[in-house]
Amino acid sequence: MIFRESRAIRPMSDGPPLAEQFERLDLGAEETESRFEVGRHWNLVGFCVGLVALSVGFYREHFQQESIPFFENLDPVDWLLAVSLLAMASFLLAPLARNRERTMQYWKRLRNRRFGVTSLVVVVALFLVGLFGPLFASEPQLLRFTRAYQPPVFTSVGAEWLVGSCVGEVSGGMCHGTWQYPFGTTRDGKDLLPFVILGARTALVIAVASAALIVPVGLGVGLVAAYSGGKVDSALMRLAEVLQTVPAVIIYLLFWTWNAEYRLLTLVVVFGLTNLGGLARLVRNEELQLRERPYVKAARSAGASRTQVVRWHLLPNISRSVLANVTLQIPLLVLTEAALSFVVLPAPAATRPVTLGDPTVVSWGQLVYRGVREAGLFPGWWITIIPSAFLVLTVLVVNVFGRSLSDVLDPHPGW
Repeated sequence: MIFRESRAIRPMSDGPPLAEQFERLDLGAEETESRFEVGRHWNLVGFCVGLVALSVGFYREHFQQESIPFFENLDPVDWLLAVSLLAMASFLLAPLARNRERTMQYWKRLRNRRFGVTSLVVVVALFLVGLFGPLFASEPQLLRFTRAYQPPVFTSVGAEWLVGSCVGEVSGGMCHGTWQYPFGTTRDGKDLLPFVILGARTALVIAVASAALIVPVGLGVGLVAAYSGGKVDSALMRLAEVLQTVPAVIIYLLFWTWNAEYRLLTLVVVFGLTNLGGLARLVRNEELQLRERPYVKAARSAGASRTQVVRWHLLPNISRSVLANVTLQIPLLVLTEAALSFVVLPAPAATRPVTLGDPTVVSWGQLVYRGVREAGLFPGWWITIIPSAFLVLTVLVVNVFGRSLSDVLDPHPGW
């Protein structure tokens, strides 16, 4: 037998005996069997199979120069996004779909939070736009100066600022926006909508890929440090401190000088690794506290292995802390990418300003910088305001959704 803290009984110092404060769980085949079983680890097997398939596809496209049906000309960031989505589907969505009872319990808690449901809808919408939007929208290449500074729909701009004729209705000397260009056009006459959609794709890559990197590495380092102790614990924690103190932008700049095609990937890896030190230390401290709890000691006394204790007793109780940390890291990385787009480097031979951002992708930060540099806030204010609004909205809803999920995952709601 092992013991797990009962969620229906609140532990009290003057309450019933210890044995009555815990649920008695049979060590069935699922927990006592030590050998690897495909049925038990189906999500891990699926992840490994998918990872092998993606690796083969990446090798064929980038090293053998062979085209892949339905997936031609994929950038490295697209492969990174595919691996991250595979990890999310294998270790997050699939377990939720399999354990429907617990999923419905989480949903009942979430739907009682109005802002939580609203943030979920917005997050899903941004996710779908970033994932499938580039299939229907590509970066405009044709310059149409006669369509420059067309205003967004429901807004207007002085007709004297237009190079060509107004696409929409003209009244009182003002050119009104039209659905042909719902977000308006740039100084070059390019439609702004595809740029916003591609910027959502970049934000999605940063969010999903950084989470897929930070969570497993941070959890692994924290767990190993907590259970190993001694020199291993000291070494890992010193490494976490070094990662937190080293300026990530300096490391990124070192790779930026010779890396021209994988700068977004470099940004995710460099800033992700330097920011996971805080998560590793958080996990380590939480584990040191939880493993001294009575229910963990009871599970050990009943014969539960270290892996079973971590899986069934420790990880569920630190999920809130991990989620809170990650939901703070993701918006920070999205804002970091936007901020790097404003850092201009001296490049005498370049025909246009060179920034620390990735010039091979489109991001909201680059759109904001372009709008400020080329048009300022007048007359083409929408070139700056619209990407800025999406950037602020993404940061806000991720934080609200993370806070709501933290409350939903609380094993003792209302305590």
